[in-house]
Amino acid sequence: MYYLLPIFLFSTIFAIPYEEGEYVSEEHQNITKETCYGGNGYVSGDPWKLADWNGELNGGHYNIVYVEMAASW
Repeated sequence: MYYLLPIFLFSTIFAIPYEEGEYVSEEHQNITKETCYGGNGYVSGDPWKLADWNGELNGGHYNIVYVEMAASW
């Protein structure tokens, strides 16, 4: 039980403060991550960022992004 407290505190302190319907800042759109499951032209291990799908930042190719997050504990 004591190991959960540091995890909770760490995740609360470094959480990105967005709520439903808010726009993601350009700074956060440019955070690069590694693909863990291929799709949409990416293969496992490729770098990607949300800005890749923003038409104002990627050369005019506009997209709609649906982000679904789930966890099973």
